[in-house]
Amino acid sequence: MKKSKQVPLIDMHKFVVEQLRSRKGDWKNISESTGVPYFTISKIASGVTGDPRISSCQRLADYFNANPKPLAA
Repeated sequence: MKKSKQVPLIDMHKFVVEQLRSRKGDWKNISESTGVPYFTISKIASGVTGDPRISSCQRLADYFNANPKPLAA
């Protein structure tokens, strides 16, 4: 019997924090697009909320996956 390849799990919280920090000037638009309150986005990005709701992280991760940040030239 063949072993299936294990795919590493993505650390969604880390991904979301990195994306938020790199898009600080866009938080208002991100908040409006995702329905996640601006204050919550601010707390997640700053680390005040170390364990945010999965629903908030999922909405933000979905947004970032659908709207990738262009690579710097």
